[in-house]
Amino acid sequence: MMSFIHSFFKQEEKFTEAAYSRLAQNFSTKVTAVHAQWFMDKQPDNIVLSLPQASQRIYVNRRGWIDTLGNENACANIWKTVIMEPMYFMNSPVSAIEIKSANKTVGRVCRFELATGEYFEYSSENGKVSQILLKNVNP
Repeated sequence: MMSFIHSFFKQEEKFTEAAYSRLAQNFSTKVTAVHAQWFMDKQPDNIVLSLPQASQRIYVNRRGWIDTLGNENACANIWKTVIMEPMYFMNSPVSAIEIKSANKTVGRVCRFELATGEYFEYSSENGKVSQILLKNVNP
């Protein structure tokens, strides 16, 4: 029985990582689609995406990447704009952390992290979405 439980949890970790990786890819796809629309629309401050059930207005920064005007909960707002769901993944909360940098002139870096330590980052300076990374936890 213990062997089964160990095997189950090991497989669950792999499944969670694979599913979160897919979510990061979907995040990247939407960011790229919005950026392309920004070019086609002659670089406005807002993009309107036509979705099956409605349209979505998305703020972009001066480089055309998804961002937010406010600084309060900025990364959480970016998540909600891109994912269009609350900050949960497989019934677990997702943390949105903004990584501040003194040399950033445009945009921000957001880290979207699961309680298990997996995360990906999004830079609204250049639209880059990282691969899934694992937080280095030192005992």
